Amino acid sequence: MRHQDGLLKTAAAIFLTAGTFFFSGCGGKDNGIEIVDLSGYEDGGMLTDRMLDSMAQEIRVIELSAGEDLTVPVYLERVKFTADRIYVLDNQGPRKWQMLAFDSDGRLMQKIGRQGRGPGEYFVISDFAVAPDGSLWINDAGMDNMLHYSSNLEYVDTYPAPYDLENMEFLDNGEVLAQISHWDSSLVDIALTDTLFRIEGRRELLRYSHAPHPVYSFGDGSLCPTPDGYLHNHPIDPDVYLIDAGSGSITRHYRLDLGHDALTYDDIAGLGDDDMRYIEIMKGHVYLSQILLLTDSLVIGQLMEYGESVYFLADRNSRTIYKSTSDNMGILSDCRNGWLISKVIPEKTEDHYKLVLRKIQ
Repeated sequence: MRHQDGLLKTAAAIFLTAGTFFFSGCGGKDNGIEIVDLSGYEDGGMLTDRMLDSMAQEIRVIELSAGEDLTVPVYLERVKFTADRIYVLDNQGPRKWQMLAFDSDGRLMQKIGRQGRGPGEYFVISDFAVAPDGSLWINDAGMDNMLHYSSNLEYVDTYPAPYDLENMEFLDNGEVLAQISHWDSSLVDIALTDTLFRIEGRRELLRYSHAPHPVYSFGDGSLCPTPDGYLHNHPIDPDVYLIDAGSGSITRHYRLDLGHDALTYDDIAGLGDDDMRYIEIMKGHVYLSQILLLTDSLVIGQLMEYGESVYFLADRNSRTIYKSTSDNMGILSDCRNGWLISKVIPEKTEDHYKLVLRKIQ
């Protein structure tokens, strides 16, 4: 069934980096942290697809096609690119995923593996990544496994994964940059690991100090590749980190100031099961749910703003911010190496999914 992106679902966990707090004022740096004071930006009006088009140095529109089969893909959960392939995690319905490989023109090459519990099969996919050698790694969070496929998309092996990942990407040296799932008892963190994914082989890069909330989730955050490294954030933490793709070290640390209504861990720490205060708190607060692009001149991402999911673009030079909901523009899903990716859901049953890629510096 085709469907629109919903608001971030309520189900699991919240974390804040130890010592994190919000700054007000006009921005600057504090202890090496670059403060981006979005609360002081002027309202520039509606963010639109046309505005993004006008800013793009290059635009590509790719139609994802499986020939006459209009049921593939059903819904794009995640999209990642290599030089000659487009990998798609396709969400076919509740607990029903499939991995797809398309060529660079959007033609289906292969369905990778299948749903199941045997060799080369997966149950619940949380993320996937392509290694420097072109091989594909799929995290089956439902079975606590990591599946390995060769660069030719042939099944290689399945390895036990002692912890679940929300996001994963490969560094240039073959190590995995892993955002540990908020379901994990060791709390959410960013770690470096080898492809055996052993706990004892995991080197912690970042740790969030608060234990997961047993009921509510505020989003998975992001791990977006840029020409300068990987951008990472995790809700509701206002901090954004740039991680070097070669060494895995943190090279820049930003903090987004969203003003007096910014959500903090203390605001939700006392929430219980079926607590009606959740709705009131969400309607009264703002937090960063996903960062897509952060440069010296632009910030692009997604906010949860007073109970509504909002895309935003902030011009750091003019100190102006533009916002939009997914109802009046394409669904911004990711940013990879400067390409801002929007998903265009078919309006007609005879149409295919489309990806709109905008090169924005």
